[in-house]
Amino acid sequence: MGSGSKAAVLLACAAVAPLSSAADGERPPPVVAIKPDRIILLDIDKAGERLVAVGERGFVLYSDDKGGTWTARPTPVTRTLTGVAFKDPKTGVAVGHGGSVVRTEDAGTSWTIVEVEEAGTDSLLDVQHLGADHFIAYGAFGLYLDSADAGRSWERRTILEEKPSPAAERTTGGDEEEYVDEPFDRHISRVIKVGSTLLLVAESGTLARSDDDGATWTRLESPYEGSWFNALEVDDGTVLVFGMRGNVYRTADLGATWEKVPLATTASLMGGTQLSDGRVLLVGNTGLLALSSDRGRTIELHWSPVSKGFAQVIEADGRLLTVGEGGIGVVDPAWLNSE
Repeated sequence: MGSGSKAAVLLACAAVAPLSSAADGERPPPVVAIKPDRIILLDIDKAGERLVAVGERGFVLYSDDKGGTWTARPTPVTRTLTGVAFKDPKTGVAVGHGGSVVRTEDAGTSWTIVEVEEAGTDSLLDVQHLGADHFIAYGAFGLYLDSADAGRSWERRTILEEKPSPAAERTTGGDEEEYVDEPFDRHISRVIKVGSTLLLVAESGTLARSDDDGATWTRLESPYEGSWFNALEVDDGTVLVFGMRGNVYRTADLGATWEKVPLATTASLMGGTQLSDGRVLLVGNTGLLALSSDRGRTIELHWSPVSKGFAQVIEADGRLLTVGEGGIGVVDPAWLNSE
């Protein structure tokens, strides 16, 4: 595949089923038909064989035919949903703006709201299933929530306060000067589990790891001072972290050392996945599709002619689907499989 070729992304304009009516005797809500290419979607996950995507106005879209057709369902919240994760084919959690947390036990067909007072009105940016009934959710201003009961209840945790900030408030007490720790207030973009280690990426070049399931965290020296937006574990044991201005770095030792991956763009990278054939695909702003055939050591740039930003990409039985500003998109297999 020549470096000058461009990816062709075909937007899926599949029909969307109308929302279900209210029960007999109740005034039915207005019928809402949402086209999957006319809604901003920010995340997608698998619930068994079903695909579930979340996005603006608290809507969820799901597909039972590998992304061919989509059904829209409302949730009890109207704020934008930013992340979704499932622990099994039925049970999942979605989170979003305004401290929104919703939960499903029927693969996304219906949702119930989970009140999390400790979240306040700050935005949650993502949610992750860590195994068994353990979920975490995180987001703006260092907000980090932990659930041990599959999302039914949540506890707020404070992270990365082990060292006083250089800008900490100085107080005087007796003969010695004391420094008051400033709470961690960076936006947390992504937490992934690599073996028994959690790796956290955040704004302002923040990287951290936890070896005790998130109870304590250790800062890592970051090779980049700008914001990180995501991280991806690759099957050769390495991890890619990526974010603003086309920055991609690779580590084979969980952040002890870093190798910069050259990428001739300043477009931000937002999501990514490793394909079933071992190749790595990263997606980002303005239609960026960055493909690697060597586990992220080198990456070829390609662009969607639609030029709309992608938030995430997922592979479903050999079919590649994107979510983002253009709703649901399908990556043209002719491009993906070209020489």
